[in-house]
Amino acid sequence: MNYGRLVEKAEAIVATGMPGFYRVIAFLCIQRVYSIGDLGSAASAFSVAQILAFFTAIGWASLILVRIPAARDRSERIQRFYELVRMGSVSVALIGACTLLWSHFFFRNVSGPEIVAILSGWTLYQLCRHYYLAQREYRRVVIYDFVLLAATAVLIVGLHRLGVAAGWTLGVALAIVGGLMLLNIGPPRQRLGSWTFELKGLEFGFTNFLSGGVALSLVPIANLTDGASFAGVISLIASFSAISALIPRAISMYRLPELSRLVSVGEPLVKLTMQTAREITLASGATFLINGVIVLAIVSYEGTRAQFWYALICGLVICAQGCISMLGMAHSSVLMVREASRDSVIVNLASCSLFVASVGLFYLTEGHFDFSFVLAACVAVTIFRNRMLKRRSSIFLASRAVANR
Repeated sequence: MNYGRLVEKAEAIVATGMPGFYRVIAFLCIQRVYSIGDLGSAASAFSVAQILAFFTAIGWASLILVRIPAARDRSERIQRFYELVRMGSVSVALIGACTLLWSHFFFRNVSGPEIVAILSGWTLYQLCRHYYLAQREYRRVVIYDFVLLAATAVLIVGLHRLGVAAGWTLGVALAIVGGLMLLNIGPPRQRLGSWTFELKGLEFGFTNFLSGGVALSLVPIANLTDGASFAGVISLIASFSAISALIPRAISMYRLPELSRLVSVGEPLVKLTMQTAREITLASGATFLINGVIVLAIVSYEGTRAQFWYALICGLVICAQGCISMLGMAHSSVLMVREASRDSVIVNLASCSLFVASVGLFYLTEGHFDFSFVLAACVAVTIFRNRMLKRRSSIFLASRAVANR
């Protein structure tokens, strides 16, 4: 590997990790300037907005990563980008309206307007960000990310003096930087084509929601089975495990534009997919070793003597599950570039349903939840998901494979 490609990969890793870094810094600023109570409200609104963004941003961003690299020139890239932005905007309008009604009639203690503000800004920011990611302009992406950090800090200080709720500062900052990126991209040179709303964007969003849903459930289940203290230790372990997964994710994202170009010229995907799988396997192995040391440190510092070995084993299993999950990313990327969204939904819906069914059956049989069983089921389902992904993606590795047969 030459020096230029090594630098580009490093930039891809930094660009992949910046949204998570932004969340940490923004929350620290809110805690410092506002209060811990305001941080709780803003963090809750941000979390809900991110969940909803699976259907307003992440699904359409997946299509941006696939279609932009396959475009012939800049004019066609911008045209395809705005077609997807239009569909994402419709998703924001519909989901935002439902959120406002939901918060008004059922959960008055939840700030619907703050959620919608963050959702709108986050969607615009992610769609524009992925336009540059699709072209591997990682340095430009990182620059905009730092602009977002600066804008957020300034708005937190300024709007706090005006008595504006903390959640609004995040939404406004995201919208401003997203708008700047949109101006840089420029308007389409010709009128957008006839109106169509593709379900593929929602299907890819649903796929990402399902693939992350199993892991997201571990902390609340730990709280239910072993108490808040144990759940706190597990949440720390899960957070570090998610951060260390950025390198395998960056490798996958780095390869997506190249895979997309191979599809556009009708070339087979076998060689590049196998190479990506090998790189992700090596990165996941190194990640697990690093995570093992981190888990030992967290359990030693935060855990109790009575639960030391139990927490340590659970933490290592959580890290192993995260690394095993990363092994399926190369095959998941094949389904993405072939736009086989239905196949992705089938795989993730089957694995998610199997997890829920196994945990539910255990509860009906034993009358209680057991965290060790939940972890074992999680690992088993992850292995099952990887095998399904590999089997489904093998159909699309040929040069002229057709998505959604």
